Formats: sequence, structure tokens, C-alpha cells
Amino acid sequence: MSNDTPKAKLKFNKNIISTTENPIPTPELLNRLTILHDELMSLVQDQVDIYSLEKYRIDLINKKLLKHRDLGVRSFTACCISDILRLYAPDAPFTQQQLTDYFKLVISQFKLLGDNENNGFIIQQTYLITRLLEFRSIVLITDLPNSLQLIEQVFQIFYNDSLKFPIKLYNVLGGILGEIISEFENLPMSILKLIFNKILTYPYEEISNTAFKKKTPALSCSYEITLILSNTYSSRMSRHLTKYYSEILYSITNKNIEEPNYISSKSIQFNILEKLNKLVINIWLLFPEMLSSIIGFIYHELCSEDEILRLKSTKLVSELLSRQSSNNASINFISSYKDCYDAWLLKIADIDVDVRIQWVESIPKLLSCKNSMDLASDLNKALSKTLVDNDFKVRKSSVMIFVRTPIHDIWKILTNPLIYSSLLYLTREKVKEVREISILAVSQFFSSSLKHIERNSTNKPVWDILDTIPSVLFNLYYINDLNINEQVDLMVFKYILPIDSNEKTRILRLLHVLKGFDKKAFSSFFAFNRRQLQMSIALNKFLQFSKLLNTNIAQSEDERHQELETIRVKYQKVIDWLANTMSDREKTVISLETIKNLNDQRIFFLLETCTKSDVNFTTLKNSFSELMSKLQDPQLFKKHKLQMLSNIIPKDIAKQLEILLYRSSPVIYNISNVNALLNLGDSIDKLETETKQKLLDEISTVNPALFKDQLLTLKDIICDPDFYVNDTKEKSALYDALKTLYKTSKVLTEQNPLSSDNNDMFISRLKDISLEGSPFESKYAIKLISKLPDSETIMKELKTLVLPLNVGTCKNFASHIVVLTEIFKAFPHIVDDESTDIISYLIKEVLLSNQVVGEDDEASGWVEEQELSRVEYLSLVSKLAVLKLFTNKLKVLASENTDNKSTEVFILKTMKLFFYLIASGGELIAETNKENYPTPAKFQTRLRCQAGLQVLKLAKNHKLSQLITPTDVNKLINLVEDECLSVRKIFLKKLKDYISNELISIKFFPLIFFTAYEPDTELKADTKKWVNYTFTKESFKNGTYLERTLPRLIHAIAHHSDIIEGFESEEDDDLLNALINAIDYLIFYFDSIAAQENFNLLYYLSERVKNYQDKITDDNEGNDDGTTEEENMHNSNQIFETSKRMYMVSELAQMVLLQLKEKRNWQHSAYPGKLNLSSDIFLPFISGQETRTVLKTYLPDKFAAKLQNNIRTKVHRITHTSQTQRQRAQKRMLETEHIEASKKKKHESKSLKKKRSVADDDSESEGSNSDENYDPSGKSKAYRTTVKKNLRQRKKVNYNDGGSSGDEDNSLEYMI
Repeated sequence: MSNDTPKAKLKFNKNIISTTENPIPTPELLNRLTILHDELMSLVQDQVDIYSLEKYRIDLINKKLLKHRDLGVRSFTACCISDILRLYAPDAPFTQQQLTDYFKLVISQFKLLGDNENNGFIIQQTYLITRLLEFRSIVLITDLPNSLQLIEQVFQIFYNDSLKFPIKLYNVLGGILGEIISEFENLPMSILKLIFNKILTYPYEEISNTAFKKKTPALSCSYEITLILSNTYSSRMSRHLTKYYSEILYSITNKNIEEPNYISSKSIQFNILEKLNKLVINIWLLFPEMLSSIIGFIYHELCSEDEILRLKSTKLVSELLSRQSSNNASINFISSYKDCYDAWLLKIADIDVDVRIQWVESIPKLLSCKNSMDLASDLNKALSKTLVDNDFKVRKSSVMIFVRTPIHDIWKILTNPLIYSSLLYLTREKVKEVREISILAVSQFFSSSLKHIERNSTNKPVWDILDTIPSVLFNLYYINDLNINEQVDLMVFKYILPIDSNEKTRILRLLHVLKGFDKKAFSSFFAFNRRQLQMSIALNKFLQFSKLLNTNIAQSEDERHQELETIRVKYQKVIDWLANTMSDREKTVISLETIKNLNDQRIFFLLETCTKSDVNFTTLKNSFSELMSKLQDPQLFKKHKLQMLSNIIPKDIAKQLEILLYRSSPVIYNISNVNALLNLGDSIDKLETETKQKLLDEISTVNPALFKDQLLTLKDIICDPDFYVNDTKEKSALYDALKTLYKTSKVLTEQNPLSSDNNDMFISRLKDISLEGSPFESKYAIKLISKLPDSETIMKELKTLVLPLNVGTCKNFASHIVVLTEIFKAFPHIVDDESTDIISYLIKEVLLSNQVVGEDDEASGWVEEQELSRVEYLSLVSKLAVLKLFTNKLKVLASENTDNKSTEVFILKTMKLFFYLIASGGELIAETNKENYPTPAKFQTRLRCQAGLQVLKLAKNHKLSQLITPTDVNKLINLVEDECLSVRKIFLKKLKDYISNELISIKFFPLIFFTAYEPDTELKADTKKWVNYTFTKESFKNGTYLERTLPRLIHAIAHHSDIIEGFESEEDDDLLNALINAIDYLIFYFDSIAAQENFNLLYYLSERVKNYQDKITDDNEGNDDGTTEEENMHNSNQIFETSKRMYMVSELAQMVLLQLKEKRNWQHSAYPGKLNLSSDIFLPFISGQETRTVLKTYLPDKFAAKLQNNIRTKVHRITHTSQTQRQRAQKRMLETEHIEASKKKKHESKSLKKKRSVADDDSESEGSNSDENYDPSGKSKAYRTTVKKNLRQRKKVNYNDGGSSGDEDNSLEYMI
């Protein structure tokens, strides 16, 4: 515009200041101010003559107008002054004092603007505030002396939620405050609190939750203003945020008590930090750009020495990582604030446990957040560490992640298998809290995963671990803790094997769970279900006695007092027995007493139904649900008119009964499940099929009565000709049907399931299977035939079809031997005439010939049971069947009680055959027999194991047991220390079973203790547990069987091949190694057997050995002519050498006992009685020799120190690291479950090669375990690459009575 353009002048020319001389009425004044305002409003800046405004510039600032009592006058005055400021700009037309007065008026107008109801001049006030913002006149307030006070008033007015400012002015109000903070460098904390408190209390969650409904809740003016300030003036607000955050942080961290802002209370510090963190979270959600202004503070908090700051900042960063909004979606916290994120990650190793816990507790949110994939790698690494943290609270919090996080989020992010391995590891945690939550977590996780997660190649490693969860849970029963047992019971039936009405789903779930079991889990599972039968009987007895007591008490107590007392005693015993299986014994007793006192016939009926062995699953489930519903009823006591108990509520009763019912109800071994398993068809894989067969086999063993409704089904399977094809699965089904039917028929003797009118087809099929089926099918087919009413007739018919035997032409030769084996057992008289020929033929054509010839250097191995049905192993099956046939023959002969000389010769020679097989390692063929030598190594392994098992069977017969000499028993040590693990396991299992049931003589007991060098840790631990358990059995304690085993053990050690070898050697080191070998066997024995109660007896027995001579010498070892031996041994020089070894072992036993006494502070006194030792291995002295023998020391003096040091070290170890069942369970609770197979093999491999020198024994310090796998003989006690001397060397077998070496064929003739 041209400067020559004339400027407009103010036309208004009336007075606006009332004076005494010229008063102006208020209406007139208001009218004049209105006119003036209208004209000033129309004037344009820089186009008005400023001098024309001068009069009104002065008048308008007059206090008469500024403080006029009329609201309208003040409003128009404020508007006019705002225009004056606009027109005068950029010059200030007023002094600071005038401006102060003016802004006070403006502030009052601002306040009136928020009062819509009592305000008639809102238009003028709106104009005023708009002009102040539009022309930035408001910034003048920042230059005034008392600007701080004025600004604070402005903020207080705009942030006063009681004032209702027009919504359309929110942006104007925000602009006013924004201009102020832009010009004012240091806003006071009071103003900053107003602003940031609104961010702190911003209802973000509420708004987010309603946003998708398109109905966002209205916000107050103060919230809207805050949003405007933070969005429009973010740079300036960021600086103010920095100041605000630092001031508050300083007030928390300030340690100077004298300063005014010192905070002493930690609780206050916590509260302040909580609010500050909430503010930061909302800033991140609403204004993420502002976070950069304070991220440095957060980083330093994470690194601070103050644990409170680290704790809260850890939680803050976790929240920031887990929270996302539309505002911060474009900002990646991890990459934008890398240092802070890295510092947060380090908190998993923070020195303060609460910080670590806080870090872990944030994981569930992070797993479920939108950017969880960015965190996946770090979370996997971190969680694998927190699960093994040294503080149990951190471990517990880590486990809780699996309880609190949705299943899909866990599978999506946590892909590290190590996490799941560690989680399973914690189920055996020694801290109860961690263990219980871990068991719950893995159970729930397993159940949810099966329902919702599909298997694929990506998650296979995790699934492989999760499939072991049921196995892990069932292995927890081995800890034998009542609390753990109860929790596992609940987890199994709630999550692992839930009570599902859908039959197919339930059975498939059962098979899926079982197929992942390891050997221990299967044993635990089967034991659990065997216990179910006992629990069912006990609970039914409880119900029976409860009914009797309730009924009898209702009659007359005087009449049947004695009977009632008897019932009460039995009732109490049952309750005690049930309660002793529960963790809270008292609560269980009260619960059962309450059930009795309720006398509710419906509850009694439901309990009986749930525990019936033949109840179908649907009825069981319905009865169980109804019973739990009744017992959980809060009105239970009131309905039955019983007084409420102070120490128990209905919910507690229901919980106790729930556990008892899970244990006593046929949930798994259910008649419905049996039917479903038999009719499952081909919808399952091979492993599940094998599992099904194994389960059916166990059910048929434990409770075959469950199959009574399935007998027709089993018979149909047997009679179906389709099962004679070569399909493996169908053949297996046939075998299972035969086996199950046989076991069922053994139990259901009263109603023979094999007896029926239409049995011809069934019998015909059995005969066909016996003759043409596999040896395993034939075994049970012929056993079923023996159960038939006319079995003898059928057996005679089968004998005619089988004989004569011809191995070359008979296709089913092995099956025919199986048939003959059963005939020799059930009806031996049928084959009286053919017996000699049969046995001679079997020896010559089966045992002493090989259809399959092995190689001299081939590796030995083990043929599994399921592999024996293969064609290449049929000749082995024949050999095994022949050994069983011989056993049956011997048992029949022993039962005849005849004095026939030929019979006695046959028995002795057959038993000699068994022991020769054991001693020779399973080889019967002479090396000179080039056509048949050698027997394959796998065959030899099976044959020597079978021979050992047959010996144990024979040992159950008293007459035959007497024929087994001590030398024969010593040969069985070969099997205990066999090179094949399967041989050792099978033989030891059978040996332990027979000993436990007291079926065999005490002379077999020492064999158990030759597992001292067992390299398989599991087998050794199981054997140790069995010894400990057997030792505590009442019958064994009363009979002191295991204590009286000591002399026999000493004798057996003295005749051990390694001991003999060491004594015969001319090297001192060999002798010392032999003695140390003996010490290890003795230590293994005493570790379980020795105690203060039996110490005197054990020491007496170890001394008593020296009162006898060794009846068995090396030269005449194996001589069965006991009388001749006894007559000639007294003056024999050989007796001294054999007895000398025995005396040395005896002295070692005394040294070990004395060392144990010293370490365990036992008392020692003379044993009061006198015991004679077994005459089969010990020979009394001739008068006068005994004293000299007892007093003499036989151990070489030069070895005394070394032996004493060795004993001291080993006794120290077992004293402080006891291998008893309870202590081993406690010590290795977290170790035994997850030992990798590769490590185990490596350990075994090392144990075979390791040989400790004698010098090591001298320098060995206390507590050392360097000789844990020490093999004094230099040979592994279990995995030998060569046969043991004296026990395994091959000898010529002489079957002739006179001992002459006649023709081989003649030597095999058995005269019956």
C-alpha cells in the first residue's frame, strides 16, 4: 500500500470515563463502549492514525473501567483494549503496571467464559480470547513482573474442570496456553503438574476400548487442551517434560535430609515412581516423540545403584515394549532406544531378586503384544536363563508365564526347546512352591497344546519334549512324597487323561499319552493302576463298615456290643490305611468320618458305583459328577442335620474324596476302555498299536475279569481265518487275543470261558495255531487247550501230529517244540514212552547243532522279544524252547519222589547243562565241530540268559534247589556281571522277584551285591532301592536274612574269578587290586545293610567266618560228591589256600565295619549268641586249630596302610553321600530325570577304559570319588570283551556217570 494513502481516524468522540461533573450512567457507558468496540474492531492494523486512538488508549486502561462493577462494561473494556493492543502493535501502548491490570481483567474474563449459565457477554469474551491468540497479544503477559502468578492463574482457570468452556473454543484455549509456554522458558512445577497430571490420568484404556464402537467418550477441556499443547507444541513440551521428570526424580533420589524436597518414606517413593511411570507410558501412547526427552533418565534408572529405581524402571520399559497405539506404531522402541533396551535385557541378571522377578513378570504381556516377534529371540534366550535362576522366586515367576499367557502366544514366540526342558526339570524342584506351580503349568500346557496346536516340522522339537510331560509326571511318583502324589493324581485326571465321555477321543488320548512313556513311567503307570484295585477294596470296606455301624447303632448296642467293637476296630484300621496315603491325614480322617455320619444312602450308592470294577465309563463319570456336586454343597451339614465342623468345610471333604476316588475308581482299567481298545481297528499308527497291545496285556494280567464281556470278541478274532495272513498287525492282534483269553480263563475258573456248546470251531482253530502258528501264538494256543475240559485227549492228538520230530523237513519245528513243552508240563505221562528219544533228539539236533552259524569275531548283542518271531531267529527260539522243556521235565521228575538212579542222573546232568551254558557264555558247540561252530553271538547271549532263568525256576523247587551247589551259584555271578545289559536286567529282575516273594533259598542272596560295578546308573540305582526296600520288610527283618547273607557273600567274593586271579598272580599290584575289588563289593553291601541295630551281628558273622574252613577248593570246585570231599579235606594242603582268601575277605569286612562304626558313632558290644555257618560252604575245624586261625592276621602287612586308606575314603563317601532310597531321591531330585542318553553312553564308555593305579589309592583324599568306576581287575565288571577266567572258559562236557570221555553221541543219551 502507498505511504500517501490517508490513514483512518477514530470517529468515536464521546467520553467513556464518568466524572463527578459529568457522570455517565451504566447503560449509556455500556452503549458507548459497544460503539467504540465496533469501530475499533473494524480498524485495520497499520491503516489507522494512532494519534486518534490516544485518548481512548488512556481512558480504557483507567481502573474505573477495568474494575467497573458491571460485567458488560468490563467485558467491552477488555475487548477494546485488545483491539488497542492490536492496532498499536508491535509497540506496547501501556506500561507494565497497566498491562498487569489489564491481564488481570482478561483473566477474570477467561473465568467468566467457563460460566455459560450466568454469563451474558460470552460473545465479547470469545472475541477477546480469539483476538489475544490471533495477534499473539497474550505473550505480553510473559514480560510482566508478576507474570508467573498471572500465568499460573490462566492455567488454573483453563484446567479447572468445574468450568464449562465451549467445545469450539478448545483449540483457542490450547493456543493461548501454547503461546505462553512458547515464550516462557521456565514454567513453574505447579503449572507443569497441571499439564502432566492430565497426561497421567488420561483415560487411554477406556477410549481405546470404545473406539471400535465409534462412540468415543467426551473429554473435559483440560484433557483436550493438554492434547493440543503436546501435539502442537511438542518441542517446547519436551523440554518442559525433561525439567518436570528430572525434578521429580531428584526428589526421589535426593539423600540430603536437610533439603526441603527430601523424601524419607520408601512407600512414598514407590507411589511417586508408579505415577511417574504411568505418565511415561501415556506419553509413549499419546505423544511418542516426547519420549526421547526422558529416555536418558530411564536408562540411568536401569543402571542405578538404587534397587527401587531399577525395579520401577524395569517395569516401565516392559510396559513401553508391550504397549502400542496408532500414535507410536511407526516408532520401534528396540531400534530407536537400543541402549535402554539392552540395559533392560541385562536385568535378568540383576543382583536384586525383586528386579529379576519384575523382569520375568512382564513376559506374559510381551508375548501377547503386537511387536512380540521383534522380542522373540531375546525372550527365548532370557527365559531359558530365568528358569534356572538361583533364586526360587524367580524360577516360580518364570513358570507362571506358562499359566498366564495364552497358549497360541507361547507357541508363536517361545520356540527354544531348552525352555521346555527346563520347565519339565522344575517339576522335581526341591522348593514346594516352584514344584507345585511347575506341575500345574506343564499339565495345563500339555492339555491346551493338544487341543489347540497343530504339529508341523517347525514345532516338532518342542512337541518332542512336550510329549514326555505325562512320562515326567508319572515319574514323580518315585519321589514318594504324599503332597506330590496327590497333585499328580489331580493333574493326571484333570489335564493328562481327563474324564471324557467320548469313547474314541478318550482312548486315542490314552494311547497318545502312553506311547510317549519311558520305562520308568510305564512301571509307575502300571503300579498306579494296580494300586487302584487295592484302594477300591479299601474304600468299599469303609462303606461296608460305615453301613454296619450306622445300622447297628440304630438298633441295640447292648445286644451286639462285641460285634460292634470288632467292626469299629476294622473300620478304624481301614480309615487309618486310607488316611496314611494322603498328605493331610487329619483332614482325610475327618472327611471319611463325616461321610459315615451323613449316612446318606445316595452318597453311599454313588461311592460304591464309582469303585465297582465292572462299572462302565459313562456311569462312572455321571456318578462321580453327582457325588462331587453333593459333597461340595455348602448346605451339606444343614441338610443332614449335622453340626458344622470348625476344621473342615464341604469343599475340603469333596477334595479329599476326589483324590481317593481317582485312586480307587477304574478310570483307566475300565470295562468300556477294554471294549474300545479291542475294537479300535486300524486308525492308529504302529507305535500306538504296540502301546495298545502292551496296555491290554497289562490289564489282562492285573484284572483279566474285565475281559469277561469280551470273550466272544476274543474268540471271534482267534477263529477268524483272515488272521492267518502275513500282515504283521493282524498277526499281532491274533497273538494278543490268544494271550488275553488265556489270562482271562486263568482267573474266571468258576465259569470257564472256554466251555461252551459250540466250541468245535474254536478248538479246531487252537489246534491249527498250535501246529502251524508262530512259536508265540502256539505257546498260548496250547496253553488254552490245556484249559479245555477234554484237554488230555486233544494233547494226545497233537503229540501224534508232532512226533516224530524232524528239524530238516518240519516247517513249524519251533512251534512243535512249544507244544511238547506244554505236554511235558501238563500231561507228562502222555510222552513217557517217547521221552528219551525226544530229549536225545533235541540235544543232538537243536542244542548241539546250528542252522545259523556265527563268526568268531562277531559282536555280541541282544535279540528283543518281538524280533524272535523273525525267520532268521526261529532256530534260536527252538533252542530256548528246548531249555524250557528240560525245566518242565525236571520239575515233573522232582515231584514224583522216586529213588530211581537214572532219574537222579538225568536231573544232575540236565542241571549241569544249564550251568555249563552259563559258564561258557552260551556256547555248547565244540570248536572241533567245524560244521556248527560257533553259535552266533546273539544266540549265545539269549541262551545263557535263558539258562540262568531256568535255574532260578528250578531253585523254587526245594528238591531241585538242594542239587544246586555253591559253585553253581557262583557261576550265576556271570549273569549279574554279563557284558549285555539286557541279560543283567532280565536276570536281576527275576532274581529280585523270587527273593522278594521268598521263593528261593538264601544262598542266592549274595548275587544281588555283585552289582557293585554295574555301569548302568539306572539299573544300579533300582537294585539299591530294592535292597533298601527289601531290608525294611518285616519278614526279612525278623529273619535277619540279609544279615545272614554276609558269610555267603564273603565266601562268594573269595571264589570270584577276579579275586582268584589276583591271588594267583605273582605281582603285588594284582593282589592289591583283587583286595580293593573285594572292598568295593563289601562297601556296596554294608551301605544298605549295616546299621546300629545289626552292627554287632554283622561284625560277629564276619569274625565267625574265620572259625571255619572253606569247604570248596579250587581243584575240587564243582565236585558234587560231598561225602568224599568232607572225609578228605581236613588234611589237604589245598584247604589253606582257598580258606586264606576267605579269611582275607573276612578281615576286610571287619575293617569296613569298624570304619563305619567310627564314622557313624555306633556302639560296639559282643554279640550275645552263637550261630553256626552254612555247612554247604563252611567246614568246622578239628579241635585246636580254631583258636590259631582266629588270632592270626592274613592280610599282608605291606598293604595294611593302603587298604585302610581305601576303606576310609569309601566309607567317608557313603557316610556323607548315602545311597539309600530316601537320600538318593533328595540329593538327585533335580538330576536323574534329564540325563541325556549320549552323556550316559559316554560315561559308560569311559568307565570301561578307566583303571586306577595303586599309587592313586595311596594319595586319595577324603571325599574323593575318583574310584567311582574303578575296576581293580582291569576288566569291566559288566561289559567284558573277553570271557571271565574260571567262570567263562570253555570246558569239555562229560555227561557219563563215571566221568569217562566216551563217544559224543553216547554222552548225550539220557536214561530215564
